[in-house]
Amino acid sequence: MSNVTTFNADLPAHLRNVPIDDFTKAFAFSGGSTKRISLRGRVFRLVDGGKEIAKNTDPFMDVLIVNGTKTVQKTWYAQEYNAEETSAPDCWSSNGERPDADVEDPQGSNCKECPRAIKGSGAGGRASCRYSMRLSVVLRNNTGGDVFQLILPSKSIFGQGNVTNMPFLQYAKYVGQSGYNLNMLTTRLTFDTDSDTPKLIFSNAEFLDEETYATCVEQGNTVVAVNASKLSFTKRAAEPQLPRLVAPAGSAAALAAPAKEVAEEPAEPMVRSEKKKEPAPPKPKQNLAAMVDEWGDDA
Repeated sequence: MSNVTTFNADLPAHLRNVPIDDFTKAFAFSGGSTKRISLRGRVFRLVDGGKEIAKNTDPFMDVLIVNGTKTVQKTWYAQEYNAEETSAPDCWSSNGERPDADVEDPQGSNCKECPRAIKGSGAGGRASCRYSMRLSVVLRNNTGGDVFQLILPSKSIFGQGNVTNMPFLQYAKYVGQSGYNLNMLTTRLTFDTDSDTPKLIFSNAEFLDEETYATCVEQGNTVVAVNASKLSFTKRAAEPQLPRLVAPAGSAAALAAPAKEVAEEPAEPMVRSEKKKEPAPPKPKQNLAAMVDEWGDDA
């Protein structure tokens, strides 16, 4: 058996054009945080590991949708909602029907009857439980590059528009009922300038050529794309408590260390014999007439 040290063109014929299996993909594409597209300030910002690495100030961005969640997801934070929050919420649902099994304190047995999903339970008359969807996308000008997670807020999901101005669910339904898949065309993301908060509208820009479509399908099957569409939260592990470092006996460090104080057993309390005070002689009783006379003398 030859010793494989480098990858070169001398690949046996039966190993050529073999796709990478899921087991190998798990190692090849594991590690690191998911790259994502932030919509903060109505600007398309590319974020990696919590740090902004690039931004697109154009009013639109062309992407290829390679994967995504098939259901509306829900998250609830006990504290005030923050669109840039990346820590685990207090309650969440991957399917929008019931809290996930990992939720320690579910706010209800099912999402439909949960008090957090009622309008008015949150600020501005809205429900405090937030709706969202996660899409896995690649940039149109870099289809073979990084896969990004795009989190759609509720305003970008629901509603009605026209052919060039649709929220996501209407857009996905429109594409599907037309007989196409979302990964067969370029999707244009545009900010709705009439919205007070960042809101995206969707439209189709163009169909993909054969090579780009093949790349799009391959990107959608990667572990990164699959994981980017999932709603999963992990708690920050507690820092391990390390044992106290003790210097070896007789070492310079041990001699320099302050001597450990030995607690002495408390002595029994001493009972002091105090000389009893002699009781003061009782004052002679005065009748009311005598007291009135004394007040009169002081006047």
